[in-house]
Amino acid sequence: MKKIDHNYWIGEYEGKDADLCNPDLRLAMQELYGCKGFDFGKTNGEFYDKDRKNHYRSDGYSTYTILDGNYVSKMPFRQKAVENNRELSDRCYFLAGTIAGELFFPCRQLLKRETMNQARGRHRDVNDMVHQTLENIKKYYAKECGDYPLKETIERYGYFFDRFASFDEYIEYNLLQDYELLPKKFPTNENELVEFWEKSIEFLEARSKRIEEYAKQNNLLDE
Repeated sequence: MKKIDHNYWIGEYEGKDADLCNPDLRLAMQELYGCKGFDFGKTNGEFYDKDRKNHYRSDGYSTYTILDGNYVSKMPFRQKAVENNRELSDRCYFLAGTIAGELFFPCRQLLKRETMNQARGRHRDVNDMVHQTLENIKKYYAKECGDYPLKETIERYGYFFDRFASFDEYIEYNLLQDYELLPKKFPTNENELVEFWEKSIEFLEARSKRIEEYAKQNNLLDE
């Protein structure tokens, strides 16, 4: 039985957080990313580097749904936008809950500071937006001296990002080559939220195709 089904919805598991509890998601991520030594374990709390470097306990990596997070759901105009664009919002929600809507970062806190996922969610200039997150990561690889929103956090987890020689390698490894399709502005009204959904769908469908192609090439498709 192969572990990759790019159309399988993994947005939650028995009413719990899929990132923590869904074994199918864990298996899919292991199949997709395990070739570089990332181990997602069998249960929550069993995350390791291949050599366990820089990890003092077993919680090295976790996955995070990259769209339809709290910042999107708590917008005051969201309910009306959903009512007026039900098919569009449902499509975005579904795709965000497939493996095409997943990224992974180290999940252990360092120096009692925010994790990568916490920082990108809390910083007002990022607001959980994937494009802004990737632009910050790009600046890390470019060794920019100036300040940027996630600089301190990314540098703190440099051991993770340094496993990739460049931003291009990071993008290619994570099958994010279409990231420029992503929305670049946080929605502030209904029309912008509709555009956010449209661009997100375009990106997620493109990434889903890349995952499917990768799975075919590496014999990882669900049978």
